[in-house]
Parts: sequence; structure tokens; C-alpha cells
Amino acid sequence: MTSYRPIALALAALLMLGACATTPIDPGLLDNARMALQQATDAGAEEYSPLELRFARERLALAEGHLEDGDHDEARYVADQAEVEAQLALARTRAALARAELARKQRELEQIEADISEVFGEEAIAR
Repeated sequence: MTSYRPIALALAALLMLGACATTPIDPGLLDNARMALQQATDAGAEEYSPLELRFARERLALAEGHLEDGDHDEARYVADQAEVEAQLALARTRAALARAELARKQRELEQIEADISEVFGEEAIAR
């Protein structure tokens, strides 16, 4: 009678080794951070939010290093930080652009009021 015990043990050992193998690298692991960084850059963060943009780039580079080293968990964690920094850079850039647009509109309004006042007098401007 043939004993199946050694075969079963060998199979179990192979299954355990297979379970311990590293998972393949997720190619999209850094995509969200890269996309957020690109959006911030395209919006003008280099001018309006350079510090946050620099932090985002540094964290993305760090995440790429962790990914190359096979430390996927740390790569994901740092990539998430890079994405948040890039989103912050984008938000601050949009806020700065909105403030600049508001200032431009206020100057236009002041010019229109000055023109009306010149033509119709001060009393034509109701405040």
C-alpha cells in the first residue's frame, strides 16, 4: 500500500511557498498621484503654490523608490501623501487665480463707476 502522506506534505509545502510569494507590482499604484501632480502643474502651481508642488514631487519620487524596492505598502502610503499635496497645490493655485480674477473685476467695476460718475455725476452711483 502506497503512502500519500509525503506527497501531501510536499504539496502543502509548495502551496505555502506560493502563498508567501510577493504579489505583482500594481502598475497603477502611482497613477493618481501623478495625475494630481500634472493637474496642479497645468493649473500654474509652480507660480502660485510652489512649496506644496515641491512636496508632492518629493513624495512621488520617494514612492517610486519604495515601489522599486518592492515595498508596496509604503509606496502606496507615500503616493497617497503625494496626491494630497498635489491636490492642495491645485486648490491653493485655484484660490490664488480666483483672487486675481476678483481683483481684476473690482478694478473694472471701479473704472465703470468712475466713467458713470464723470458722465452723470457722483449722485448717479448709488451705494
